[in-house]
Amino acid sequence: MPEGQTAHYLPLSGVRILDLAKLIPGDLATRILADLGAEVVKVELPGIGDYLRNIPPMYGPDSYHHLALNRGKKSVALDLRTEAGLRDFHALANKADAIMEVSQPGRFQQMGIDFAEMRRQRPELVICSMTGFGQTGPLATLPSHGYSMDALAGTAIVDRKPDRTEFADGGPSSSISSEAGASAAATATMAALFGARTTGIGAWIDISFWDAAVEMSRAAIAHRAAMDAPRPVSMDKWSLYAIYRASDGRDVVICAIERKFFAAFCTGIGREDLIERWSSPVGGSVDYGDASMRTELDAVFRTATAQEWLDRFIEWDVPGGIVETPDDLANFEHTTARGLLERNWHGTVPNILSPIRWMDSGTRPGTGADVCSPVGADNEEVFRTWLS
Repeated sequence: MPEGQTAHYLPLSGVRILDLAKLIPGDLATRILADLGAEVVKVELPGIGDYLRNIPPMYGPDSYHHLALNRGKKSVALDLRTEAGLRDFHALANKADAIMEVSQPGRFQQMGIDFAEMRRQRPELVICSMTGFGQTGPLATLPSHGYSMDALAGTAIVDRKPDRTEFADGGPSSSISSEAGASAAATATMAALFGARTTGIGAWIDISFWDAAVEMSRAAIAHRAAMDAPRPVSMDKWSLYAIYRASDGRDVVICAIERKFFAAFCTGIGREDLIERWSSPVGGSVDYGDASMRTELDAVFRTATAQEWLDRFIEWDVPGGIVETPDDLANFEHTTARGLLERNWHGTVPNILSPIRWMDSGTRPGTGADVCSPVGADNEEVFRTWLS
């Protein structure tokens, strides 16, 4: 480990974040900063707090969502609907490096919190305003939850049946918009904090969770805009980027779209004769295969179990794997090997750590973090340390 770096590397140590966010995307954005060492103070309504605290599933009195997304944060109870609450908020805001909030556009302005004026008085201040659909545009005032944003962004995974459409089982256990938007908010806030330190000028950031999900469809959007036609996709006809059923009834995915991977797979199954059927357009680098090979490979994959196929993919250096579900991952061997879970962190609840891993120490942000304080538990400490 390089000299001066400890096992708990906290690059944002000393940064003060005043957190007006709530629910999954806002809480995830501020948790990313807390994991990296920022002092994140949640401003919560007295008694009630961020109602993510009470959204099932529950572990006793605590929501699993709350435990996972608000670790390492302090809580200050302020009623921003009162003069005293606004006065205390502005006192803390004057000491904050950044303010992060989730609300409909203009809501805090109506309450007497003028972010534009705060930025004029303190140009170094960073404000990150997170919304479902952004500060501008025809959807700006539309209330949002995760899957409503996903639906409008084209990222909702649905099962269309003859009589109704339902969210598909096995889809993402969190909203794509929420997750991508939270990451964008944290990234932008860190960039603006760096800019404030180097130039003295912060920023007011407009983060739309919908924007983040839409951007993930960049190739389809670009094709439609350029060609005025849908991007050609026929995944149901692909054979080399596809899902197959193994002999034990589990599903396996293979992604052998580059020639070297397809050749390795064909050699591994003893079907070198298939290699010549790999074909890519002139100048192309991949081949997704077609329906003509699908039936042959269906029969091949049914000759071994899913675990046997995974072992073979590793041995043959071929991209592929078992189609797992979130329920499979708590005890998955690779989850343990990667150190993603700090087990028995809060009773029997594990601490599911950051996807960031510091190579020098082998540790991850969030390791050893405290459970978020009860609503208002840190009023005295925060006012004493921030305003002294």
